[in-house]
Amino acid sequence: MKKLKKIESLSDQAFDLLREAILNGVLEPGKLYSATEIGEWIGASRTPVREAAQQLAAIGLVRVERNKGIRILPTSLQELIESFQIRLMLEVPLIRKVALDRTKEDLQTIIDAYDNFAAAAQKDDAAETLKADKEYHSALLQAAHIERALVIIENTRNAVLLTGPSTIPYSRTCMEAFLDHKPIHEAILNQNADAAESEMKRHIINTANMLITQEAKKRDDWIDPNLLSQFSWIHK
Repeated sequence: MKKLKKIESLSDQAFDLLREAILNGVLEPGKLYSATEIGEWIGASRTPVREAAQQLAAIGLVRVERNKGIRILPTSLQELIESFQIRLMLEVPLIRKVALDRTKEDLQTIIDAYDNFAAAAQKDDAAETLKADKEYHSALLQAAHIERALVIIENTRNAVLLTGPSTIPYSRTCMEAFLDHKPIHEAILNQNADAAESEMKRHIINTANMLITQEAKKRDDWIDPNLLSQFSWIHK
């Protein structure tokens, strides 16, 4: 007997559309939107919009303000620091696992993603390079085969995206961003777990330092912290 095909609910579709709009800057951080306004924009009634808003609130992208609407939440300095701390706690041991234990299929996926990253950087296309950067990290982490960790890291990276501009092209070029990953990739190819772990830690802290320094110059409420002290307790 055939089973009914699962049809994605309107609230799930609304969630996907709104999440993408937030991460792409279509919906502005700090701005308040009514459920009716958003519903008209995506072609849905207020009910799926409200349900989607609750899901978005659960992962920290919006705040639902009673009788007012949905406010897109900008990322604070502390939240940004914490997002990089979480990445260090999860991505560093995961990359060690990948270096020690990966399938041939996993390795080929990683190599393909790395080659795509290189091609995007060579074209000096910021948007394409950022996309390839994210896909390369995803390929690395998927090779660890720990799904819950992937969900946490994905939500954490979203918090970083909400800060506004990335480090490309403001603090480094497309090629510089790509080359920052080269030692990680070489360690994975050589199954050098210690090097993979060390280089991933270096890469995450380097990116954090660049992004926080870059954004602190534009935000009066951001005091440039001693970043090393914020991360030194993780994986000493």
